[in-house]
Amino acid sequence: MIQNCRKHGITIGHEIMHGYDVGGSMYDEKSMQREWGTPEFMKKYTERTLCLRESHRAAEAKKARQGVLNDTVDSENLADFVGTALAHAAFASLPSAERNVALPGLNLTAEHLFFIGSCAKLCARQNVNSERYAASRFRCNVPLMNMAEFSSAFGCAPERPMNPSKKCAFWS
Repeated sequence: MIQNCRKHGITIGHEIMHGYDVGGSMYDEKSMQREWGTPEFMKKYTERTLCLRESHRAAEAKKARQGVLNDTVDSENLADFVGTALAHAAFASLPSAERNVALPGLNLTAEHLFFIGSCAKLCARQNVNSERYAASRFRCNVPLMNMAEFSSAFGCAPERPMNPSKKCAFWS
C-alpha cells in the first residue's frame, strides 16, 4: 500500500497537476483558452509558482528569474512538487497499521522509505540537453525541502539545505 501511494500517487498527482499548471491554468473546462481564476487567485498562483522557481534556483545556486511563468520548466517543477505533496497526503491518511510498516533490518520508518522511494525513479541518467526538466537531483530535493513533513521525518536542523526557513506551498 505504501509503495502504491508513493509510486502511483506521485505520478498521478504530477499528471493531474498539469491540468492546473502554467499552461493548463489558461484553459477552461471546455478547453477554451481563457484565464478562469480570479485576479486574486492568479496573483497567489503566480507568487507560489515563483516561490518554487526561487527554491529551484537557490538549490541550483543560480539567480532566480522573476517575471512571466515558463510553460515548460515551471510547469514540470510545480507538477513534481504537488505530485509529491499529494502522494504524501494520501500516505499520511492511511490507517496507522498500514502506514507504519518497516522493513526488517533497516533503521528506517515507513515515512523515511516513502521519501527515499519518491526519488528512486529519478536515479536514471538524465539527458544533459533536456530543457523541460530540472536536473534529477533538484527534481528530488526541491519538493522535499519544501515539505515540513520531510524535515520532521529526518530531523533536519533549521536553516540547513533540506530545511530552509522559507518553504513554498501550493494548496495552503
